[in-house]
Amino acid sequence: MNQATRAHKKRLSLPEWTPSWLKILIKLGLRITFICTILIIIVSLFYYYLASQYNLDQVAEVTQPNLILAEDSSQLAAIGGDSHKLVTYSQIPPHLIQALLTREDSRFRDHIGIDIWGLGRATLKNLATMSYQEGASTISMQLTKNTFDNKSKSLHRKLLEIAITLRLESRYDKNEILTHYLNRIYFGSGSYGIEAAANTYFGVPTSKLTLGQSALIVGIIRGPHIFSPFNNLEKATAQRDQVLERMHSTAKITEEQKITAIKAPLNLADKSQQPTNSSYAVTSIRRHQRQIIDTSEINQGGLTITSTINKKLTDTITSDIKEITSTINQNNDTPLQIAVVILENKTGAIRTIIGGSDYRKYPYNRALDSKQELGAAFSPFIYLAALDRGKIPLKNQPIISAQQIGTKELLGYCSRFSITHKPAAEPNDLYRGSIYASPLQLASAFSIIQNKGILAESYFVENITNKDSTILFSNTTYQKETTSNGAAINCLNMLTKNISGKRTIQLTASPYKHLWVITSTAKHTAVIWAGHDLPKTIPDQSDLTNKLSSMSLIWLQSAK
Repeated sequence: MNQATRAHKKRLSLPEWTPSWLKILIKLGLRITFICTILIIIVSLFYYYLASQYNLDQVAEVTQPNLILAEDSSQLAAIGGDSHKLVTYSQIPPHLIQALLTREDSRFRDHIGIDIWGLGRATLKNLATMSYQEGASTISMQLTKNTFDNKSKSLHRKLLEIAITLRLESRYDKNEILTHYLNRIYFGSGSYGIEAAANTYFGVPTSKLTLGQSALIVGIIRGPHIFSPFNNLEKATAQRDQVLERMHSTAKITEEQKITAIKAPLNLADKSQQPTNSSYAVTSIRRHQRQIIDTSEINQGGLTITSTINKKLTDTITSDIKEITSTINQNNDTPLQIAVVILENKTGAIRTIIGGSDYRKYPYNRALDSKQELGAAFSPFIYLAALDRGKIPLKNQPIISAQQIGTKELLGYCSRFSITHKPAAEPNDLYRGSIYASPLQLASAFSIIQNKGILAESYFVENITNKDSTILFSNTTYQKETTSNGAAINCLNMLTKNISGKRTIQLTASPYKHLWVITSTAKHTAVIWAGHDLPKTIPDQSDLTNKLSSMSLIWLQSAK
């Protein structure tokens, strides 16, 4: 060993008095540090590569709305982003920026997109709980999540989010990030972006928001539904007060400004006067849509959803229902509700769905979600079951007809077309119609009588395409035989009348404090339910039944 080598080794050597165990620990520590450094570099390069695959131009692009079309391609609704409601940074009031930063990211102007202190605190809590629930998301990270739909809470997704956020911070300045964030996020009540929120809640542009209004809108961000003033004004104002208190405690506003903002009138817009994209049909279509494609594809926007809905027919029926109920429901604490379903027998395509007398006031969809006692409307299925088993059904004698079959077998038979119920304590109660179904279930069940025993699964969506016109979904009619062809034909012959030259099933039923009207032609079946959400006698029930019976015939004549 030459002199230079010995000198170099001596410089690297620990003092002779160093205990051997300490030498081992130090050498081990150096090796671990070296290995960890290499691993950190490798991991950083890996996530840098993954992050580089994301197009940061998307941050400045507002999501296109999803268009919902009727069967004739006319527009029913545009859901989601709206490229015509963007603001620039200069149009955002300073107090709105202060409220946002105070509530969501107080160190926004100082960090590089990652709040190291907050991230460290969240990491320690995650390790303690062995979960990834704490995110310490900055506004920049929230913008990354919103743009690239990163909802996962795994460690991998969090590291990728951090890498993309660092790229985002190097691409855009702080004011641009704030502007893109406010233009993208959802503020509840169908409002995407701050301009839409300002107009929806207060009927003003963003630039005209007061301090109190700005604080309330910022308070909505963490719970767009539960903190919407249209849904819960008490919770919304509580969130506003928290934002104002935080602004005061951090010296962003004075005590006087805080008190003035709290006492000032909100001047909340009238929800009933807001234009709405929604209806019973639209909410039904969106529910079906979510069963067909992933939420991530829906959130990306730019979809065109062609539905089965006949817009002209639906508008006519909506108008007719409002005309019928407007007088009845004046000063009525439990208003009369009318639900309607019209579907195509052979395909299951739903041409009309109306869930109540007024969507704005009563958005609960009774046509889909409310099961009501059938009463005499159940009798045709007793006849059908008897015919299918070679028995002799007696018209207007459902109990005698059903006793030939028995409760258990009858319920099993009806389950084929989704009318199910627990056996009644007294079998005759079931035979009298003590069984429940929604208007849609009843319409589907009746369609098999007109469709020679074949049940076509009901549906709302014909096809879905993305912004590149790529077909993501195209409906295929699903059919199954639920009863024999002969039983269905014989039941049809038993029930039909000749109305205006057409063989038509039309029957009415009046179970406990509500009524059914069923009208079925060769092509369509219409089911109408009328009643109150809290059971109550229907005034002039006989007259209402006659009106709905006549109207349903007219509706089916106009349904193509």
